[in-house]
Amino acid sequence: MSRNVIRIAIAAGALAAIGSAWAAGEPTQAQIDAAFAKADPDHDGTVSRAEAMRFGISKAAFEHANPDKDGTLDKKEFVEAITWQFNHANPDKDGTLDPKEARKAGIKAKGAFEKADPDKDGTLDLGEYFEALTAQAH
Repeated sequence: MSRNVIRIAIAAGALAAIGSAWAAGEPTQAQIDAAFAKADPDHDGTVSRAEAMRFGISKAAFEHANPDKDGTLDKKEFVEAITWQFNHANPDKDGTLDPKEARKAGIKAKGAFEKADPDKDGTLDLGEYFEALTAQAH
């Protein structure tokens, strides 16, 4: 019985570590707010298709995140579009984008990638991806 308790404790610790690592890559509310503010220059509380394209959200990501087909994204849909675009460009599902994957996900400026990669590990997690899109948006 003692060995089973130890195995369960080890498994629980491993799951907690994985969950913490994943959560660390999630965008913060500040990153979401900054991205949304940049993508919504008219400050009407929604991001139109044209605004989304200028920000770097693909047509496919926009369509995926706009199930009501009203032609705009609210903040929740905006986050869904960016998350979908990130995941779509991440075929190995490792939770990060290398430079090639990031280009596929719309990060065209090398400087935006480098600025959003403060730990200099050569990859962007989802939170860093939000920052890179925000940095290169017009």
